[in-house]
Amino acid sequence: GTMFQTKGLPAGVSPEVFGLTRPDVVKAIHEEYVAAGAMALTTNTFGGTRFKLPPEVDVKDLNRMMVEVCREAAGDKALVAASIGPCGHLVKPMGDMDLGDLVEAFREQIQGLAQGKPDFLIAETHFDLAEVKAILLAAREVCDLPVAVSMTFEKGVTLTGTSPRIFAQTMRNFEVDLVGVNCGAGPEEYLPVVGELASVLDIPVLAQPNAGLPVLEDGKSVFRMGPEEFAIKTRELHRAGAQFLGGCCGTSPDHIRALIQALESEPFHEVGSLPEGRIVLTARSEAVEVGADAPCRIIGERINPTGKKKLIAELQASQYTYAMTLAEEQLEMGAPILDVNVGAPMVDETVILPALVESLTGRFW
Repeated sequence: GTMFQTKGLPAGVSPEVFGLTRPDVVKAIHEEYVAAGAMALTTNTFGGTRFKLPPEVDVKDLNRMMVEVCREAAGDKALVAASIGPCGHLVKPMGDMDLGDLVEAFREQIQGLAQGKPDFLIAETHFDLAEVKAILLAAREVCDLPVAVSMTFEKGVTLTGTSPRIFAQTMRNFEVDLVGVNCGAGPEEYLPVVGELASVLDIPVLAQPNAGLPVLEDGKSVFRMGPEEFAIKTRELHRAGAQFLGGCCGTSPDHIRALIQALESEPFHEVGSLPEGRIVLTARSEAVEVGADAPCRIIGERINPTGKKKLIAELQASQYTYAMTLAEEQLEMGAPILDVNVGAPMVDETVILPALVESLTGRFW
């Protein structure tokens, strides 16, 4: 976006739509980053879902084309990272979107991206863990490309309340290849986030901060951090544990060039190792470790219709009042994990189980 604004992007026009009519501009921007020494290029597909594009635009064709343009610029000098940004909707119960509909939209985008043959997918600038899960489900259905996931944090958590630790543990459960942080803040603000990610991961960490925090000048957001200052401060993120580094809002090829120079004498940090035999169960804002060397965990199993006529009757009527009461009682007794069972006569488990889990998540997590 920073580069597009210097290349004539009209006000109110998305970079993706602009790229359809001016692929030459997109390619030229990629080539500037290659010339600066970038080892990976991000495609112009950040807003490439049906939710962000005009209805007349073919989602698959746009995503395929933007990957191909990036590939032409990259040649054999850089990898191509197919970008997947937020769709603008939150998953129920926090928002208005069914998870399945979100998965379908990202599946459509990823099909187009995969047709262009990128080296890996990168879901970036995300703030909702549920949306990230939808992307990962879609990606696994469509292709076997490596996947990187990067979220945005403010004051130690995402907008929907996920900490770096919970994010990292969830991504490890999904066997993501690269986990990181981007946008939202400058290098200094992301030092503790990168440190926390690195402390709980045995896979590489990515960091792409903004060129500092924006200030308003003449009605426009301006990033004042220059290339040299950005490079020196972003180098500290490498020292905090990040193996992959780049820039987000306000950065340019000059920032990347300066960062490469600042890192020339830095040793490469190997990824850490984690204890074996431990499982971490995660929700949006909660995590529970289970394992031989972890504290004993109580699993509440009372949400089970066996021998409970009242619960059976409510489940048959698509009602969850008694299930909620049982959940609250077990949580108050110290159970950090609930086992949810809806198997009963005349209960459609494919409908009732996700609906009940959604209700539980909305109320208690």
